[in-house]
Amino acid sequence: MKKIVCMDFDGTMCFTPGPEEGKKIWQEKTGTVWTYTGWWSKKETLDQNIFHIPVNPFVYKKYLEAVAEDGTMVILATGRLIKLQREVEKVLKSHNLEFDLVQCNWGGDTYLFKTKLFEDLINKYKPEVFVMYDDRHDHLVQFEMWARFQPCRVEIIDVTKSEKIPLIINSTN
Repeated sequence: MKKIVCMDFDGTMCFTPGPEEGKKIWQEKTGTVWTYTGWWSKKETLDQNIFHIPVNPFVYKKYLEAVAEDGTMVILATGRLIKLQREVEKVLKSHNLEFDLVQCNWGGDTYLFKTKLFEDLINKYKPEVFVMYDDRHDHLVQFEMWARFQPCRVEIIDVTKSEKIPLIINSTN
């Protein structure tokens, strides 16, 4: 395999609402106050009858390029819990997005979940390049360090910078 391309979900592949904005929309649309504790672990946050969840145009363009490349596996990895797999896949399907793998967090810290998943994929498929798109700055800093110890080149794209000046970390070890 030549390349693995991974997109994060919230704020990267799709612009899902965050808790502050989402709770207001929830109340406007349902007439009820958000009564749950937490946000990201609730399936209601991905209800497309309540929320408009558009794709990120920059990442969508990169997705189209990646799925058109021979020898490239395109995956989506999200910190959303495995219990939300069906809801995540519904959002992706509504945008005609198909991935070789959609993996939700099996539990615990999102960064640790992702690095374990990425290492498993790198060890199994032995790509020349691993490319990841993400929007979480705290994770991007951690991924920079992680990348330095991988057996393939790693490119980390900070999607908040879009096409202006994406952060790309190349690591070849």
